[in-house]
Amino acid sequence: MLAHKMCTVVKVDVIIAVHNAQETIEETVKSAMHQEIPANLLTSLSNVKFDVVVCCYNDASTDKSIEMLYTLKEEYANNAALHHDESKLIMNTTLLVGTAAKGTSSRGAGYARNQAVNLRDLNTSHTNNSTADAKCFHFLCILDSDDIMHPTRIAEQTSAMMSLGYGQHGKHLSEKALMGCQFDRIPRDSTWHYATWANSLSDKRVVLEQFRECTLLQPTWFISKSWFKSLGGWLGAPMSNEEMNKLKSADSSNYYRLVHSSEMRETSPGVMSQTLRLAEDTRLFYAHLRAEGTLHLHRTSAPLVSYRHRVGMSQSSGTPRKLLMQLRAKAWEDIVFFGKKGPNNETVWSKNGFAIWGAGRDGKDFLKALSPEVASRVVCFVDVDSNKIEKIKFYDNPTIGRRITILHFSLLAKNANKCVDNVVFGRVSKEKKNGDVFDTNKQIDTTRKCEEPKRKKQKTKSRHEETIDLNVLQDLPVVVCVAMYRTNGALESNVASIERVEGKDLWHIS
Repeated sequence: MLAHKMCTVVKVDVIIAVHNAQETIEETVKSAMHQEIPANLLTSLSNVKFDVVVCCYNDASTDKSIEMLYTLKEEYANNAALHHDESKLIMNTTLLVGTAAKGTSSRGAGYARNQAVNLRDLNTSHTNNSTADAKCFHFLCILDSDDIMHPTRIAEQTSAMMSLGYGQHGKHLSEKALMGCQFDRIPRDSTWHYATWANSLSDKRVVLEQFRECTLLQPTWFISKSWFKSLGGWLGAPMSNEEMNKLKSADSSNYYRLVHSSEMRETSPGVMSQTLRLAEDTRLFYAHLRAEGTLHLHRTSAPLVSYRHRVGMSQSSGTPRKLLMQLRAKAWEDIVFFGKKGPNNETVWSKNGFAIWGAGRDGKDFLKALSPEVASRVVCFVDVDSNKIEKIKFYDNPTIGRRITILHFSLLAKNANKCVDNVVFGRVSKEKKNGDVFDTNKQIDTTRKCEEPKRKKQKTKSRHEETIDLNVLQDLPVVVCVAMYRTNGALESNVASIERVEGKDLWHIS
């Protein structure tokens, strides 16, 4: 770890949005209020002065959440002397509470978190408490109202952030970093596949799988406050007429807002779609990436957050799968398809079009989520399923105005013979195997192979008279819309056989 020689003030605001959380909020707040520096970081953080504020905003709860927060605030204020510790082991922490006015309605987690972020600034005793000769870092530490922070989370993530060092232009790299951490689940092993995947991602996979999920879980986020402000914070809803007009006119807003075209329709005069209050983590995650922010997963010997799973109780559980696909498709368009352009103002994706791997539900939903301009650049679907290729043959959707041919994926290969020799099948499975160790780099060969597809040197025509040049297929970039890590390595082996470069001319979105 990097030793910090000069006096450094580190402000950390723990951001907690609260809505009807009376069953868990006390445990959550107490976990944030009792943070300490582990022995292994005492030296590297010896010149760091922590200023920690736990910021809770009550979003129109109808239970006893706000009463419990006020009781906790009074308890900590009255016992401040007992909680104060001059040693370097225990962090001195203050609890701030804000609330929506009585009689108002909930405005969603995004809005509530934005209000929580403002609490330190509204409390004058915590706005200017750093010394003039000290370097200051100011981080936001995100926590859900039903989760638990382990005692060393702030120290661990602060040290990891500060150890990123400085970039070429003299700016500290933490200023554009989003850092997550490893977590465990309550109850243990709930959503085991997702949890194991998220905790196992390498630095490379955190970036390459960004369009499959938020590769860093929001309740583990640690981010510079100034960077967060530059992104515009979370998208809140319902929105004012002025905010609605800004969304409709991209040039009139200072911030990138991830909003799908399907959400721009008013559900009633002057009222935008209520989905704008959902998936606030997804929207901010991609705003961060579009602004060229970096992703980091801090790995420790023990998890730093306990992430509670309550069926049907979280906002994320009520977020439609279709909406998440629409937002990821829109983010992919903005970051990749319309991203950095080369000669003739084109990207590798827009030049000759691209293929969608997977003619099933996810592939079709991805296509339908694309804007008309981008959907028009889809050359074909590819698949391994002979029934789709030989019997169904086309995907016909009137809304996009044309049929799209379904071909065998091996036609995309740069080395056709090598690809055909290595085609493998795998059964999709979500079952947990005893003793199974999740490995995102794992590829298991299988022995079952399919027959070589009929390859034609000439151009082919589908029933809608659209020609496809097979020579073009070998250089097409590809979006894979089939779930990874579910087929015992078969999908990953087949994808590798077409010899594309992930993050350049191949992305996974499923």
